[in-house]
Amino acid sequence: MKNIRCAIIDDEPFAIELLEDYIERVPHLELIASYDNPLLGLQALQTDPVDLLFLDIEMPDLKGMELITSLPSKQTQVIFTTAFSEYAVQSYDKNALDYLLKPIAFERFLLAVNKFETKDPKIQFVEKEESIYIKTNGGFKKLSYQEIGFIKAIKDYVMFYTQDHHFIVYHSLKKLEQALPKSFQRIHHSYIINLTNLSEIKYHHCHIWGEKIPISKKYRGEVYEEVGKRLL
Repeated sequence: MKNIRCAIIDDEPFAIELLEDYIERVPHLELIASYDNPLLGLQALQTDPVDLLFLDIEMPDLKGMELITSLPSKQTQVIFTTAFSEYAVQSYDKNALDYLLKPIAFERFLLAVNKFETKDPKIQFVEKEESIYIKTNGGFKKLSYQEIGFIKAIKDYVMFYTQDHHFIVYHSLKKLEQALPKSFQRIHHSYIINLTNLSEIKYHHCHIWGEKIPISKKYRGEVYEEVGKRLL
């Protein structure tokens, strides 16, 4: 199969670094260039168009919503990447392929890439490595899924708990639930756990690294069924 030629336009260096890493890990994706200046990026794409563009929305000088209308090639499909959920409807009005909300989980990235209209419908992009990047301290931190014990919702934020640290991120627990792999299970309105780090279930509570996490009545059937599949 011919490689899918990709480009990135984003004014955040850490966001570019994250997408570059994701693209490098996916077969058949070829990164042509990354631009932190939208005007320079548009100029380059006018002479050398790509198949797939990862495009930020909020940028100085030229917004992503404006840039997409100026793309010279109608063959270029666009995946918006942004920290602002309010642009979702507008992005689909622009016929964007998908809309990724930062911080972007790798599985969610793959779902977006798989929407690209390849000539071979049997091709699916897969990745053995399991990790997520979370925005913290002005950058991005890579967490393997194995490191995560559970995730707790705190109003508009989520807290990732590892054995030694915890990290708070502005994000939706519901959206994380959709993006995370099957080893993660919703057990409560405020909690998602990593089943691989579950040590015990007792009296409708999950125990992970000494932490006691409640299983709400709504999710008990699903939780016990999933755990039952893993019993020897």
